[in-house]
Amino acid sequence: MRLEEQYAAPANKLMNDYINGENGIYDYFSYEPALEKFAERMEALKEHPVDRLRLSSILRNYMGRHGISGKAAEHLQAFENGAPVVVTGQQAGLLTGPLYTVHKAISVIVLAKEASGRLNQKVVPVFWIAGEDHDLAEISHLYREVNGRVDKLNFPHVEYGKSSASAAKLNKKKITEFLEEYFRSMPETAHSKELHQMAFRFLEASDSFTDFFSAFIHYFFEEEGLLFIDAAFPELRHYESSYFLEMVEKSEAIAAAVHRTEQSLVAQGYSAAIEAEADAANLFITVQGERILLQRSEGSFTGNNGAVSFTAEELKEIAANNPERLSNNVVTRPLMQEMVFPVLAFVGGPGEISYWAALKEAFKLMGMELPIILPRLGMTLVNRQVQSLMEKYGLDFEGIVNDRKVSQLKIQLMDSIRDKDAEEMVEELKTKLQADYEAIQEKFSSISKGLTPIVEKNLKIHLKQLDFLKNKLEDEVMLQNSTQFTHFETLENELIPNNSLQERVYSPFPYMNEYGKTLVQDMLKLDLKYDKNHKIIYM
Repeated sequence: MRLEEQYAAPANKLMNDYINGENGIYDYFSYEPALEKFAERMEALKEHPVDRLRLSSILRNYMGRHGISGKAAEHLQAFENGAPVVVTGQQAGLLTGPLYTVHKAISVIVLAKEASGRLNQKVVPVFWIAGEDHDLAEISHLYREVNGRVDKLNFPHVEYGKSSASAAKLNKKKITEFLEEYFRSMPETAHSKELHQMAFRFLEASDSFTDFFSAFIHYFFEEEGLLFIDAAFPELRHYESSYFLEMVEKSEAIAAAVHRTEQSLVAQGYSAAIEAEADAANLFITVQGERILLQRSEGSFTGNNGAVSFTAEELKEIAANNPERLSNNVVTRPLMQEMVFPVLAFVGGPGEISYWAALKEAFKLMGMELPIILPRLGMTLVNRQVQSLMEKYGLDFEGIVNDRKVSQLKIQLMDSIRDKDAEEMVEELKTKLQADYEAIQEKFSSISKGLTPIVEKNLKIHLKQLDFLKNKLEDEVMLQNSTQFTHFETLENELIPNNSLQERVYSPFPYMNEYGKTLVQDMLKLDLKYDKNHKIIYM
């Protein structure tokens, strides 16, 4: 593996301003995203009311099904002894979901090591699995490359309804068929069989989407001792009981603060990432297996258009006695995360940081401040075929990803090989045909107005046939130069699939299929610096 770094400007305006400290965006945060702020943040954490022994026990109980590695045991002990944490999180995607999930975990591991050195004390990395999330459409798909195009393979999830990722029991037969199709789409390599066996071994031992996801998190990061917890783990929910009580009591004030702050962000030209509503409760409740978002209405908490309703006292009783029925949304999840853990820094993607920008006043209402919020490390994997094509066409990462030079090369190639004379003949014929049909239409209409639509339809048929002829000519020209066009498609499909960064589309498996099952572990051996540069990893 070889590492290069290159700055890649974010497409998200808020993220761009956040990284570069522009337009007063830091007013919405408690700390600037700088490693130099660690010591200041540590002082603020001294009063955090965490029950370290109980929380460590909860982590052990959740992670124990996979086995506690020596490094994880060391981190748990350090946490019990007073270590702060750096946290990231993600939904429980199939085969980890997009690569950025793995990149988030790598980010907190790298950051924890750097923070430990700066503070001269242990800092522990934690991954918060959003198993409470019920948006299964968001997590139950995979992307693959098929015949030169990026194809989305969707797992049928309708049968799970609005169950959360942790509550939905996997239909092993259907998910096996789905994953078999996915694996068949990858080329056979020396690593394929081993990866296939590993994935299905993890599936066999899993009951839910979250179980399946956590097996991969453990496999990839057990040597680094990454701690991980499912937000929906019942023991954690009971630990959070008093925090849910406080969220119910302050729900009106929280909603008002977030709504007010988001409107301020919109006034400054940023998008409304949360789309906060002043009457939001910012909590979900599970009723008969369905996760329902609550709103505040005339002193009550209602959901499903009034089909369920609770008084504040009833909801507080649930928080006290059955907190596993409650769960957080994008507003209260960061609050809960901070209330549970002494968070030195949170690592997030562009969307998450846009959410956090609206939360400063809500945190104050809960007697807290925002932790240091740092963008996750961006990474792109470059396989040997892509490296070879980059050299062949004199391209680099910046040219392909930032400047979109491959599209320019495709246009130049097409312009150089197209038969302009033949295309011009077709266009001239279309022009003449339209002129002739104007005369025909005038004549036919003088006989009967009812003939006008027939003439217009007839013209459209002929024009469509001429367009078909022109397109076939273009296809034939492209076919005769298919090798170069295929090369360009490969470069784009690998590095900017669907005009997005690779890490937002593909899972780690196509790259493990080429490199081997130690891909993620070997990425962690690289000299990764925590800065704003994109990490380009040549496999």
